[in-house]
Amino acid sequence: MQTHKPKRNFSRLPPIPRVFSQHLVAPAGTESIGYDVNESSQHVDYFERVGLFSTKFTQSMWLTFGAFRWILLLIIGVGAGTVAVGVELALHFLMECKLNLTDWVGQASESLGLQYGALMMFSLCCSAVAGVLVCFVEVLAAGSGIPEIKCYLNGIHLPKLVTGRTLFAKAVGIVFSVSAGLPCGKEGPMIHSGAIVGAMVSHLNLERRLRPLNLDVEMRDFVAAGAAAGVSAAFGAPVGAVLFAVEEGASHMTPRILTQLFVSSSVASLITRLTLGPILEKHTVGLLGTSVPVSFGRFKEISYHFVEMFIFALMGVAAGLLGAMFNHFNRSITKWRKRHVGPRGCTRFLEVLCVTLAIATMKFWMPVFVRAWDAKHWEPVVHEDLTVTQRLWFDGGQTSMISLFHEQHAFDEIWLLLLFGIFNLITTCWTFGLGVPAGLFVPSLLTGAVLGRWVGEVLNRTPEWLIPETWAHPSLYALVGASAMLAGVGRITISLAMILTEATGAGNFALPILMVVVIATWTGNQFNRGIYDLHIIELKQIPLLEQTPADVMVRYYVKDIMSKKVVRLEAVEKVGTVLDVLSSCNHNGFPVVDIGTQKLEGIIERGYLHLLLSRGNYYSMFQDDRDANTGQSIVPFEAIAWPNIHSYPSVSELKRRLSSKNLEMWIDLRPYVNANGYSIPPHASMASAFSLFRRLGLRHLPVVDRHGDLCGILTRKDLILVEENEVTGELVQRSQPALVSDTGWAYRKSEAHDLESGTSAEDLGIDSMLESETDGSDAFVEGVSNGHAESSESEERTDTPQGHIACEWTVLPVSVGEFDCSMSQSCLQCHVGLYSLC
Repeated sequence: MQTHKPKRNFSRLPPIPRVFSQHLVAPAGTESIGYDVNESSQHVDYFERVGLFSTKFTQSMWLTFGAFRWILLLIIGVGAGTVAVGVELALHFLMECKLNLTDWVGQASESLGLQYGALMMFSLCCSAVAGVLVCFVEVLAAGSGIPEIKCYLNGIHLPKLVTGRTLFAKAVGIVFSVSAGLPCGKEGPMIHSGAIVGAMVSHLNLERRLRPLNLDVEMRDFVAAGAAAGVSAAFGAPVGAVLFAVEEGASHMTPRILTQLFVSSSVASLITRLTLGPILEKHTVGLLGTSVPVSFGRFKEISYHFVEMFIFALMGVAAGLLGAMFNHFNRSITKWRKRHVGPRGCTRFLEVLCVTLAIATMKFWMPVFVRAWDAKHWEPVVHEDLTVTQRLWFDGGQTSMISLFHEQHAFDEIWLLLLFGIFNLITTCWTFGLGVPAGLFVPSLLTGAVLGRWVGEVLNRTPEWLIPETWAHPSLYALVGASAMLAGVGRITISLAMILTEATGAGNFALPILMVVVIATWTGNQFNRGIYDLHIIELKQIPLLEQTPADVMVRYYVKDIMSKKVVRLEAVEKVGTVLDVLSSCNHNGFPVVDIGTQKLEGIIERGYLHLLLSRGNYYSMFQDDRDANTGQSIVPFEAIAWPNIHSYPSVSELKRRLSSKNLEMWIDLRPYVNANGYSIPPHASMASAFSLFRRLGLRHLPVVDRHGDLCGILTRKDLILVEENEVTGELVQRSQPALVSDTGWAYRKSEAHDLESGTSAEDLGIDSMLESETDGSDAFVEGVSNGHAESSESEERTDTPQGHIACEWTVLPVSVGEFDCSMSQSCLQCHVGLYSLC
């Protein structure tokens, strides 16, 4: 008698993965960037004439691929260093004015109330300037800018991220937000400013032959160089700046690019040291000092006992826990701001003023209360009369850091020191995400330095009969605490250790620094993401591909996640058909197949198609006979790349230019197809596709079956898993979902046996994995309408949940026969005015 074989639960994972493309919505205007190499016949022809293969030295070596690129890198370093110097000098002037004004009003009026009023008026005016620049001028100037630059280097572009307007708002705004007394640093905005300088330098094309320097790949490398130059300009740490660019942003590094980053970083550090020394420290002109915008002073003698390594490790654990708590509460505050405040406008501006008033008030009255308690009477505050602990409440972050790192005398009021550390941690969490430019490095370093100095002061006060060890100076504990706290919040490891080592000259103390940053990072990662990834992924829902694919991705196949309806073009296509395709969808890339077959020729971008149709008559591209179109007439690459390839005529403009006779003619697309050969079979794992996107910087990846026929296509948002938050029930993006213990690696082998014994595929909880690999031979190319569009449009797809429409970046609810959208018209218009969603 045949017994029924019990059903085996191979996995509790869903048979079809829940991915970003079906469940989450990215911000309007978010757009993917393709960093793969253009291998079209047109591009190769360009290089044969004036580029890579040219025999003319002035074209191939000097202007295009040789010295000119290094000249631009030097310009990036000079520009980033100049911005950093300007920010530092302006901030130094305003901070001196602030202290002088406070002391003068207090001494002249002998009134504590007038002194408080003058300080509040100065702080509110400064924060108002910073708030106006963010709330009414450019919203992307808010925050540090590091998360947004990380997105760009990862292959995601946000509108107006690297423009001159953003640079102005960022650089000017950070001067006034720090002067207002808010717990924010200038290093993050300097990094963003340097990246913008890099992007702007990439547009310095003096001749049309230099247009290859303005392609997305070149611009990415220049933005990376600018970001590294911004780090180096801020801290004076070229090596740490290169490591920061590698660790936090760029997934495309090669030895050549690393050399380029080091050149820009070194020049930026040279500019700051050469300029700030004579101005601030009165050095001889030409003498390179140690003055940089974020200077911590130099440690001369460092010695510690081996036993203290265990204390440092405990400090790393504590910093990781505090960092996780910081990120948790900042996430809650940011969500509240998204619901009730908004990204711009009067409400956000009023929040800036209210937060500034509250923080400045507490920082003023705390040392006043302490002095009044000791002196038994109230009197105006004079900065020089304050103790070293009380000055922490009045001084800026950098001045306080130098005091904590290098003050040889003990901090007497250690309870006030601890209170300031807690206060700075809370207010930094409150401020990050406010409508002002605000970096996170210095506030986090300051909090950790205060708490570390407190630990060192407590240990040095321990009776010798209790712990008979000679402890290191408390300043070393401040350095360890600063390193650990920033690692606990930002989850930065090697680059942070190198930056602090270079900035403080504590090379023989690198081992404890590296140990605590690794421990703090590991501890914090057990609870949540780093603050930058948290804002990118969970709060802004930007489809960022992280460093490694989730372990569970090896369980899913490309066929499970690929789009199964392809808007394709044939190699030789009718002009009217091409125009109809451009009018009917909003995709960025279109697979091109061989005539009469489904054999993939390559992918062509929307921008090329628009420009080819607009220039077809002039270059005699259109032919009456399909077979007569042999591709002899190639539109030169200069006609596509100059002006900017991302600025092209709209569909309505094309309809006006093309006559009815043109629409019946044929165009050969093969010379313009990017035939780089990147494709993937449908039975490949999701993890393999993830690695290809991450390492090659792809925007589209065609899926080709064993016969070479196109059967699907992938975009980056198809590779990002989402899960449901157990507490809130919200769908959130996860990088590393937990893999259940019953992984079922005997999946394929036992599947056929189960089916033979009478168990159906549905009982197994799978989607008929034995079906043909060419299942769903149609796929759909997702994409944004054009290069730097400010919004996305939606298109119906078969694998989208019922009642929704999906495009490359958005999923919006659909009502019967029309769009139902609550977003504003201005946010949903594309960059060239082609489409309107509502």
